[in-house]
Amino acid sequence: MKRYIPILLILILATVLRVWNITNSPSGLNADEAALGYNAYSLMLTGRDEHGHSWPVNLESFGDFKPAGYAYLLIPFIKVFGLTEFAVRLPSAIFGVLGVLGVYLLTNALYLTPSPSPKLGEGGPGRVGEVLGLISALLLAISPWHLHFSRGAWEVNVSTTLIVFGMWFLVKWLKNPKIHYLLLATCHLSLSLYTYQSSRVIVPLLGLGIFILYFKNFRENLKQTIIAGIMLLLILLPLIVSIIKSDAASRLSGVGILADTGPTERAKELRNQHESLNSIPSKLLHNRPVQYGLRFIQNYLDHFDGNFLFINGDVIERNKVPEMGLFYLTDILFLVIGVVYLIKQDNKYIKIIWLWLLIAPIAAAMTFQTPHALRAFNMVIPMTIIIATGFVFIKEYPFRLKRILLFVVIGLYVFQLGDYLYKYHVRYPKEYPAAWEYGFKELVAYTESVKDKYPKVWVTDKYDQPYILFLFYSKYDPRKFQGNHTLTFRDKFNFSTVRDYDKYHFESAPWDKVRNQHSALIIAAPEDIPDRGVDVIKTINFPNALPAFKIVSN
Repeated sequence: MKRYIPILLILILATVLRVWNITNSPSGLNADEAALGYNAYSLMLTGRDEHGHSWPVNLESFGDFKPAGYAYLLIPFIKVFGLTEFAVRLPSAIFGVLGVLGVYLLTNALYLTPSPSPKLGEGGPGRVGEVLGLISALLLAISPWHLHFSRGAWEVNVSTTLIVFGMWFLVKWLKNPKIHYLLLATCHLSLSLYTYQSSRVIVPLLGLGIFILYFKNFRENLKQTIIAGIMLLLILLPLIVSIIKSDAASRLSGVGILADTGPTERAKELRNQHESLNSIPSKLLHNRPVQYGLRFIQNYLDHFDGNFLFINGDVIERNKVPEMGLFYLTDILFLVIGVVYLIKQDNKYIKIIWLWLLIAPIAAAMTFQTPHALRAFNMVIPMTIIIATGFVFIKEYPFRLKRILLFVVIGLYVFQLGDYLYKYHVRYPKEYPAAWEYGFKELVAYTESVKDKYPKVWVTDKYDQPYILFLFYSKYDPRKFQGNHTLTFRDKFNFSTVRDYDKYHFESAPWDKVRNQHSALIIAAPEDIPDRGVDVIKTINFPNALPAFKIVSN
């Protein structure tokens, strides 16, 4: 029982860091979270999503199609806790904690085989695996990258945890080919495809890579391989049918690398530098495939940039905290040492770490927004294992010096964790107040209390997708919404929205446009309302005290 105490303590720490004050931090609920919550609410009450699709595999949301797995996961939580921020975010936090457990189990399994020479395996069967598993779990428990995407309703967090457990079962099968391990691996990896778009790229590539690397194992256990293949097809059949019958592949056309016309324009620019536009060198060197190929390579390499990983993180405010990278600065040292140690190892299962790390950014690189902390989130697992491996250098020192090094390292990580928590819980909502649609909860509560006085309520669409936040916070009856609204035409990013439902109208609200909307309640961005001559009956402020909404009784 004593051997389980360290991992239990780490899991308790991971739980506290992910669940404490989860309703209010992040401050506000973003539109994607609200969409998942409201669609789960709609499915629970009617068996249909917000647009009336019966038990869909992919949710139609803002004109896009996203995997419905997280919404189905939410149903029992909403049943118990109601349609609240806590209910919507709790499953992600739980899977974040499970991810910490999963990386402990995976790392332990990878290093379980002892080595006859004084390398990582020294110390007896499983000893090094246990130690590195605990270090990996602790590092993931306090990881800025993993913490950030465990506290909001992020589908990617659920997907990544399923991949971790799938890989753990797969490693166990490679070492001990019992069919239940292979079937559990197949089940977890397949289910991850139902939770997040990027997994539909990462998991097949990861599976193909492992099949090639360990082909001998699959060939020697051909019967088990065939059974797992049949199970894979059965699990994925609904997804395949959904993709064929619906527009579920539309996401890539909106944010995919091909949606960016920059490489095409660059090819034209370079071709114009030749004397003849149709010369062979011009055609071979400056064409769309070459330019988009170069862009993909650049996008891929962006995810290994030190500024992205250790200094400033993502450029998207929702995906970062101020002045913080995705890893701690201390991790740089252990990452370098870990890479050196892993290169020296002859453990054939270490190939899985390298394979995962190389594949992890591919889905993100296929889009034009890079580097992208959300779409490349699964990188956190192999990198954490490599960083944990870097800690083995401490064992090389004499006992007294080893204790001093451990004391210094622990102190540095405690300081960095404290700094991160301060930036996340205190600075983040004040410096990036609009990143999480702060203010809608108060806005909807007030609007619902006075809307009967007005025949029309005009709401600014400055902040993402306001209609879904009104549906969420008002707990609007899905039966009344389904079939009684219209989606707009898709924009250049392949998104659409709802302009009208009930008495609400959602559109930009400059004063010149809305001043003649008489007997209406106008909810506008502060810059759209004049300072004088307007009856502003309420102002809703961001956490930094700047105005978010001005409400006008016209």
